[in-house]
Amino acid sequence: MKWFIKTLPIFFVFISGALFAQTTPPAAAPIMEKTAQKYNALSAFSLDFKMNVEADGIKIYSFEGVLLVKKEKYYLTFEEQVVANDGKMMWNYDKSSNEVSLFEAEDDEFMMFHPLTMLKDWDKEYSAKFIREEEFQKKHVNILDLKPKNPSPFHKIRLYIDKTTSHIQQVIMYDPDGVTFTYTVVKFTPNAVAEDTRFTFNKNEYKDVQVNDMR
Repeated sequence: MKWFIKTLPIFFVFISGALFAQTTPPAAAPIMEKTAQKYNALSAFSLDFKMNVEADGIKIYSFEGVLLVKKEKYYLTFEEQVVANDGKMMWNYDKSSNEVSLFEAEDDEFMMFHPLTMLKDWDKEYSAKFIREEEFQKKHVNILDLKPKNPSPFHKIRLYIDKTTSHIQQVIMYDPDGVTFTYTVVKFTPNAVAEDTRFTFNKNEYKDVQVNDMR
């Protein structure tokens, strides 16, 4: 009995340590760093995605699109819209009206459709917090919340990151008015073919297009 009394405190220390190790959430920063490195290492990639827009939990809009990314450049198509940014100029073509609007790259208002831009300098722009692990689309994911450190149209961004590949499976953006934008990746293609001309507006490709130069 004496040996049991003597070893009892050691036993409780061991159990307490094991329980603490199990309940302490992993650090968010290494997960974000690994994810950013994965995407930054790609020459280009494309995403087929779905976007759901909800207000106070009620769906108000949904659509599907395709996003092609090459470093700071992107080309986006959804419904009747084509949006592209070559790092110098952003252009938005509306098929229904056959009009294109040209803007300075930094005036881009369509970045919510390219949420992975947050990976660039994420640690300077956001603070990250690990929320939980769960199964999502038959994958084990880490769920993280990003809170902006500077003025932003969204007060929180939630990421669903595949534990195995470090690829982002879903992004939920929360705006201050109770509207959420849920961006779900349906198909991911790494190192996709992406010619630079794809991101630059060429008037000759759009017959009789009306050009609105807002620069």
